[in-house]
Amino acid sequence: MEILAALDLFMGKVVRLTRGQIATAKVYSTDPMAIAQRWQEQGADALHLVDLDAALGLGSNLSLIRRLVEGVKIPVQLGGGVRSERAAREWLERGVARIILGTLAMRDPASVGRLIEAFGPERIVVALDFSRARVVTEGWTRPTSVTVEDALSRFRDYGVQQFLVTAVERDGTLSGPDFQTYAELSAISGVRILASGGICRSSDVVGLKRAGVGGVVIGKALYEGWVTLAEIRQALVAESREGDSVSETESSSRE
Repeated sequence: MEILAALDLFMGKVVRLTRGQIATAKVYSTDPMAIAQRWQEQGADALHLVDLDAALGLGSNLSLIRRLVEGVKIPVQLGGGVRSERAAREWLERGVARIILGTLAMRDPASVGRLIEAFGPERIVVALDFSRARVVTEGWTRPTSVTVEDALSRFRDYGVQQFLVTAVERDGTLSGPDFQTYAELSAISGVRILASGGICRSSDVVGLKRAGVGGVVIGKALYEGWVTLAEIRQALVAESREGDSVSETESSSRE
């Protein structure tokens, strides 16, 4: 289970939104590098970096993102406003570990296939942000008629293996994840699901792991102190040990 700490940038500051609404933005820091280093030191596997200005068409945090990518040792997964194949290529060449494609993927699926051919499926993530079971794009401002399941199947045909699936209604609400949707998607062969939206406690992460999810993005729960990365790690270790114990018991009973 991969644990990604979210770092959303708006006008150079670290913020969190509720359900993607910019009017709900709460500033947590004016020093993004300090926050990035904090999550790195506390054990995040990677940073989930989002440029909200670019996602909403309000500008960009280009130079700041470059400094963050160069200034941390853990991998950076970048999303938000990457709406051209050229921009995606440039970020991947600059050292971003994974690029997240949402609007571009829906508009030009073939470009995703070309990026996978050039950089490999491990570096490309397609964002399937959904509201009422339908995919939304353009920084969650434009609904589509495409279901998450249909979109996932379509992109899998282009070679996509990794999907960031965000439950918009739960994002930033600390109300718990949509376990059912994640379990259904994780059961699809050949895909790896990264879950985002509503996660607020270590038991949520354990539940998502049991559902087959490959990674989680933790945001507001960390910033508000609902859970720590250490607590999540401890819960996952305990879950793993419990699973090993059950396996050993079942094995012994068959002998």
